[in-house]
Amino acid sequence: MEYIFTNGTILTMDPGTASPEAVLVRDNLIAEIGNLASCKAAAKKTAKIIDLKSKVLLPAFTDTHTHFVELSKRKVMVDLSSCQSLEDVRGYLLRYRETHAASCSWILGSGWNKNIYPDRQGLTKRFLDQIFPDIPVALQSKDYHSKWCNSLALKIAGLDEASINPFGGIIEKDKNGVPTGILYEKAAELIDPHVVMPDKELLKDAIRRTIEEVYSLGLCGIHSMEPDHSWSLLSEVSNEGSSFRFCWHFPLDDLDSMIQKGVKSYTGDERLKMGGVKIFADGALGSQTAWMFDPFSNSATNTGVMRYTDAQLLEIATKAASHGIAVTIHAIGNRCVHQVLSTIFKINTLYPSSGLMHRIEHVQSIRKQDYSLLQASRAYCALQPVHLSNDIPLIEAYWNNITEQAYPFHDLLQLDIPYGFGSDVPIETINPFLGIYTALERKHALNQYRPSWMPKQKIDLASTLYGYTLGAAQGSCSEAVRGSITKGKLADLMVLEDFFELPNEYWLKAKSLLTMVDGKIVHQV
Repeated sequence: MEYIFTNGTILTMDPGTASPEAVLVRDNLIAEIGNLASCKAAAKKTAKIIDLKSKVLLPAFTDTHTHFVELSKRKVMVDLSSCQSLEDVRGYLLRYRETHAASCSWILGSGWNKNIYPDRQGLTKRFLDQIFPDIPVALQSKDYHSKWCNSLALKIAGLDEASINPFGGIIEKDKNGVPTGILYEKAAELIDPHVVMPDKELLKDAIRRTIEEVYSLGLCGIHSMEPDHSWSLLSEVSNEGSSFRFCWHFPLDDLDSMIQKGVKSYTGDERLKMGGVKIFADGALGSQTAWMFDPFSNSATNTGVMRYTDAQLLEIATKAASHGIAVTIHAIGNRCVHQVLSTIFKINTLYPSSGLMHRIEHVQSIRKQDYSLLQASRAYCALQPVHLSNDIPLIEAYWNNITEQAYPFHDLLQLDIPYGFGSDVPIETINPFLGIYTALERKHALNQYRPSWMPKQKIDLASTLYGYTLGAAQGSCSEAVRGSITKGKLADLMVLEDFFELPNEYWLKAKSLLTMVDGKIVHQV
C-alpha cells in the first residue's frame, strides 16, 4: 500500500530536512519526501492521497519508560487510582469482591496513595483482612515502591515478628514489633515468588485493548520495565500480529541468565528489542524512600533507602557491561543520582569502546555540582515530565530544602545531554500530550489556572517534541531507523491539529487524528 500525505505542515524532526510539501509512504517505509509531484512520480502505483487539511504530520511518539503490562492489568485487577480516601478504597474492594473474588487465587492490583488519604493511619493488614480474610491480598502503591498486604499474604510469604529487614527494604512494624502489612522497596519483593497471576489469555486480551487505546494518543511503541512474565506476554501479542513496538529492560534477577544466553543490549528488531538490565538503585519521593544527601523535610533522620552500596552497584554494572549489556538504572533522590552517574562514568571509563548506551531513569533531583558529572558520564536520561504535575505538593512537603534541584528540565537540556521522555505509567498517565503540557507549563494537577512552578525550568515545544520522537528513538538505539520523517525510515506517523496556531492548553485535550505504525493506519478519526 502507498500513501501520500500532503496539504499541511510536515514536521520532520530531522534537522537535515526542511519542511516538505508531501511525504510518500510505501509498505512500511518513508519512500520519498519533497513536493507533491515528486512523491507522485516516485509512487510505483496510484497512491492514496491523504489530505492533511492544514493539520500537522509528525513522527509518532515513543514512551521511553513504562510498566505497560501493569497498566493493562488494571482492566482485570484492582485499580485504586481513583480513590481519594480509605472509605473509597473500602467501597471499591467490597464491589471487587462481589464481582471478581470467586475467580481469583490472589487479589492483586495497585493505585493506593497514602499521600492523599486523610485517614491514612488505617493502611494496615487489618483493613484488608476485614474484606478478604480468606484470599491473600498484595496491592502496589501508586508509585510501586510499597506493597499493602493482608495477614494471609504475609503468612504465605513467611513474614512475621521475627522477620528482619532485607538490605534495601523495610518491613513496617507496629510498636509491638508486629508487621503492619506495609512493605517498602526490597521487602515488597518478598511477596512476589508466592503470587499467582490471572490467566495468561485474559492478560493478553487486556494488553491488546490497551494498545488500541494508546494509538489514539499517537503512540507507536513503549519501553517496558517489567519482569520476564510481562515480556513473555508482550512478545506473544507482538508475534500474534501487533504492529506496536516494544523495548524490554529486563530485571536484575535475569542478568545471569541473559549473559548465559549471549543476549546483547539493543539487539532484535524494532518490534521486539532488548534493552538494558533494569536496576532499582533507590526508592521514590511519594514513599519517602528516594535516597537523599539530606533528610526529607518531614523527618530529622530519614534519608531514604540505599538499595546498593557504591561498590555493589559498580560490580553489577561492570558485570553487565563486560558482557555487552547496558545498564538502565532508576535514580530519584539526589544522592542516588550522584551514585548512578558516578557508576556509569566509571564503566564507560573501563569499557571506552563498548558502544553501550547506559541509561539513568527519572533524575527527579540533582545537585548543580553534579551537572558536570552528568555530562561526563554520557548517560542517556529517560525523563518523565508528567510526574511533576502531581509531585509539586510532595516536593514542597518533603523536599522543601532542595526545590531548585527538582525536575530542572531547562538546566538539563542546556547540558546537551541525550534524553527522551516517557510517563512511568501506570504511576502517571501514559498520555504524552499531558507530558508535553507539563514540560511547557509546569502546573500542579495540570490546572491551567495555577501558576507555573519554577517557571525558569520550562522548556520549549521543539525540545519537548524531540523528547517523544527522535530523542525517544535514541533511547533504544533506533534513531537511524525511526523517530523522524526521513527518507528510508520506518513509517511511524501521526496527524494533529495545527498546534502552532493554538495555545498550550490545546495539549490538555489533544488526540491523534490519525496514527500510522509500520506503514499501517491503526487509528483514524
